[in-house]
Amino acid sequence: MNLLKPHEEVVENLVHKLSDEMEAEREVRDPLIVDEKDHVILDGMHRFAALKKLKCCYAPCCLIDYDNPEVKVEPWFRVFDIEESEEFAERLLQEFDVKYMKERNEVTGLEIILVSGGIRFTPTQLTDDVQRARRAVELEKSISGRGYIVEYQSSTVAIQRWRSTDANFVIPLPGFSKQRIRKLVGEGMLLPHKATCHIIPSRPLRLDVPLALLRNEAITPEIANSQLTQLLSSRKIIRRPSGSVIDGRRYEEELLIFAN
Repeated sequence: MNLLKPHEEVVENLVHKLSDEMEAEREVRDPLIVDEKDHVILDGMHRFAALKKLKCCYAPCCLIDYDNPEVKVEPWFRVFDIEESEEFAERLLQEFDVKYMKERNEVTGLEIILVSGGIRFTPTQLTDDVQRARRAVELEKSISGRGYIVEYQSSTVAIQRWRSTDANFVIPLPGFSKQRIRKLVGEGMLLPHKATCHIIPSRPLRLDVPLALLRNEAITPEIANSQLTQLLSSRKIIRRPSGSVIDGRRYEEELLIFAN
């Protein structure tokens, strides 16, 4: 656990909720996705925080070669259903004193809000990627605080929905490269929650690892790994294609679901 390095912040109430669920179920469903070289957690920040809260010694991890070109990283976009989205966006940006340009051109990657009708709002002062990500999350929190429900989508899906007019209010986040993420972690800087969406060749799900194993201080890492291997070897693996939706989340990679 001490070797693992998160690269995003967490939402505390989600950590509490997740730790309560783990405690009630006495197991951890899905592994953390971790860079095998630098031990950066690429996916599973809330699970990691929940495991620490539950005083676990170990965490189930899927180690990947982050330098593999098949491993992709996209930003998570925030999608809302808001009537009169153009007017709402202008009022919101004025409240936050964000200077912007309103245009109808194609997406450039610098936008802070996309609304129905192909309109995009581009900030004229927010140039730093981390600063823009933090401002986007501040806007998200403000909108959620008004009773609107946020939906997290990969940038590809969110833009497709916006172009097809299926999504009428989208808050994009800037993209971060693998090198940039590693650099930020090395500097001790965390991105806002759900800033990045990592897509790996095949993602394991539903390992259902017992908390008792992860809390056992009396065993070595080698024994813990051996027991986990033995546990998983008795399971059947069900493959699901990219685009599958599990527990409300759409996955852009093949899924390997461990079934009892």
